[in-house]
Amino acid sequence: MRIPRQALIDGLRAFSVAARELSFKAAAEALFVTPSAISHRIRDLEKHLGQRVFVRKTRAIELTDAGRALQSEVDPLLTGLDMAIDRAAKRSRRKILRIAAPPFLATELLIPRLASFFALQPRIDVEIQANEAVLEEHHARADVSIVMASQPPGEHVATELFRPRFVAATARSVAIVAKEAGQRLFETHRRVVYRPRANLWTQWSSVSGISLAPSDMLIQVDTLPAAVSAAERGLGIALVPTFVCERALRPGRFLRINDTEIESDELYYVVHRSDDRTRPEVRSFLSWALTELRR
Repeated sequence: MRIPRQALIDGLRAFSVAARELSFKAAAEALFVTPSAISHRIRDLEKHLGQRVFVRKTRAIELTDAGRALQSEVDPLLTGLDMAIDRAAKRSRRKILRIAAPPFLATELLIPRLASFFALQPRIDVEIQANEAVLEEHHARADVSIVMASQPPGEHVATELFRPRFVAATARSVAIVAKEAGQRLFETHRRVVYRPRANLWTQWSSVSGISLAPSDMLIQVDTLPAAVSAAERGLGIALVPTFVCERALRPGRFLRINDTEIESDELYYVVHRSDDRTRPEVRSFLSWALTELRR
């Protein structure tokens, strides 16, 4: 099977990242596509090559001998292609700014506001790396990272962006009923728990005066987007960052169940290497972020 040149390049890019991460999911996050798209691209590549490049296991993938041989040849070529694109951009005097950010913040706050950045800096292009791995540290291949941490990352220049605030929210139809439940709220409504930040519910309970019990009906998830999605569909009540509830981002899709707001013990920081502090594109992004992204 032969596939078009562009599809072949996309397949090789998907293969290279998946081979490095040994994960279709991680490759999807790095390339900002769905895991099924990665799987489809690699399947087409394997049909084109006439051999398997990965061994699929239940919870993991491994390179075959053919995959390892292909990786050793493809990675330098893709690196050279990236460098050629960068050089072409420099020749046209355009700048490329690589931004790493947690997936949820990238899709819900950063990307929806990028139009104002381009309006100010029309000759700066951006490459967004949205990956869970950049939550707490500066991404090695990024010029600027937005990280979430309890204290400024010490190795690089870190500028405080904002401390996220959370409210209990759900679909409008559920919220209207939930407001009337009062103290017995979670006897009749499921609580959506984002496991890495499960302690926020304890803080919310203390501030709101609404008690929580181990017997509460629960939906437990591992990602914040999943928690928000469950609440948005009326499956339960989730602690949602206040910027998700802003009218400009999700008009009419969420409603708070009360006025209680709590703060996370972690902050978002904009991080860059000290050697990059004088680069115009880095300085421009930092100035813009402190104006447009601070909550």
